[in-house]
Amino acid sequence: MGKARSPFCQSLNTHVRRFFKAAYGFVLLMLLLTTPLTQSVAQTGDAPTDEAVAQTVNGILSYSRWPAGTASSALTLCIIPPVKYSAQLTPDGSAFTGRSLKVMTLPLDSPLLTSQCDAIYSGSTTVDQQTDLHQRLEGHAILTIGEQDDACALLNAFCLVITPLHTSFKLNLDTLSRSGVRVNPAVLQLAREKE
Repeated sequence: MGKARSPFCQSLNTHVRRFFKAAYGFVLLMLLLTTPLTQSVAQTGDAPTDEAVAQTVNGILSYSRWPAGTASSALTLCIIPPVKYSAQLTPDGSAFTGRSLKVMTLPLDSPLLTSQCDAIYSGSTTVDQQTDLHQRLEGHAILTIGEQDDACALLNAFCLVITPLHTSFKLNLDTLSRSGVRVNPAVLQLAREKE
């Protein structure tokens, strides 16, 4: 007969497993966000940048958790045009925490933005348009990602910083906390390190 394990050992094992799981996920996200494109690939056009943006957005979505009761079977990413780098933000069979990805394109004034979207990816908008959008999103668990808001001045939770060789992001903690969407602390730490 083997000895019964103490509750302390079981708790320690659980914490160790969680730590390694989080560390593994953090390393994967770091690779997605910090691997620069090679010079030869970057000169072939927008496809590599589209791919880097898609990987970054997919990484953000996969490390985000929506409040209980708001999650449907599919994660819906809504794109508000005009956008430059959305060519590869389409479903490819990827699953985010067990949820498939559904992509919709909607106009900025669509009432469906608050009822159909889990995340919104927006491109070129004015300050007034973005302010109006965020007023409409208040009280809804919707994560916002801005393509052309690298200073995080337009109230997006995640603000992409896109260059020909690299795609990263900044974070607006105030907007993120008001959204009700939780993001893995490793992602938050990564955003702090990039500032």
